[in-house]
Amino acid sequence: MHRRTFLKITLPAALTGYAGAAESDLPLISFGVIADPQYADVKSAGSRHYRDSLGKLKGAVAELNKHDLKFVVTLGDVIDRDIASFNDIMPIYKTLKAPRRFVLGNHDFTVDDKDKDKVLGHLDMKNGYHAESAGDWHFIYLDGTDVSTYRHPKDSAETASAKEVLGKMKQEKRKNAVPWNGALGAKQVQWFSAELDKAKAANKRVIVFNHYPVFPLNDSHNLWNNTEVVGLIAKHPNVIAYMNGHNHRGNYAVNKGCHYVNLKGMVETKDKSAFAVVRCYNDRIEVDGYETEPDRTCKF
Repeated sequence: MHRRTFLKITLPAALTGYAGAAESDLPLISFGVIADPQYADVKSAGSRHYRDSLGKLKGAVAELNKHDLKFVVTLGDVIDRDIASFNDIMPIYKTLKAPRRFVLGNHDFTVDDKDKDKVLGHLDMKNGYHAESAGDWHFIYLDGTDVSTYRHPKDSAETASAKEVLGKMKQEKRKNAVPWNGALGAKQVQWFSAELDKAKAANKRVIVFNHYPVFPLNDSHNLWNNTEVVGLIAKHPNVIAYMNGHNHRGNYAVNKGCHYVNLKGMVETKDKSAFAVVRCYNDRIEVDGYETEPDRTCKF
């Protein structure tokens, strides 16, 4: 039984190009979303049931394979620890009929220093961030581990620089100044801004994916430079959704026309999973949530 929440998205007609469009029963594009499987071959701790993520993922794949999907994106933390965990969970992902997409999460890098450069290969990723278009929709995949204390070996210059950033944030008493968060680097921010500009010029609606939430601003789970990201999105009213994981409880907020949807973590609870099918229409997006993930109908 799905719970359905009705939410309204409003976009200026000049930007959408779809003023007065009639509702359609056929989605233009559909895709699947999974957040935080965090698989590891270890016993459960609290509400996190690491081993059970294999069975949950198998069930999710079986359901997702029933749908005509453009892709299935996992919003980070495929594993919880140990590079060998990829050997157990990736064969399940490879049974997906739709192409696989991933964004990187902090737990994907809780592996030995010697294995950190192997993570992207296990996920069949060439780069940490990228984008793609399909019809009138543009999808942007961000890398919130770009600047972090865990992405690179402990004695690396990148880790030392990230620790400096974190230290300054702690001095400012920022609520998200914790080592399991991260940031987009300057080069990625520039790329993200250019992607948003390009999509706006092409009159494309945008959905952004990242592991880390960015809004509401005062949240301990947030990307370190969340204010910068939210500011960029606010300048582009064609960005209708930002989807992330990391906060396993899930969350939802709206800021200047963009709907920030934090999906629930699959690793949570013993017997229930969490994933969704998202359908994009001319006049709305529908998030069809399964098990603990709520349904949402987002109209514009």
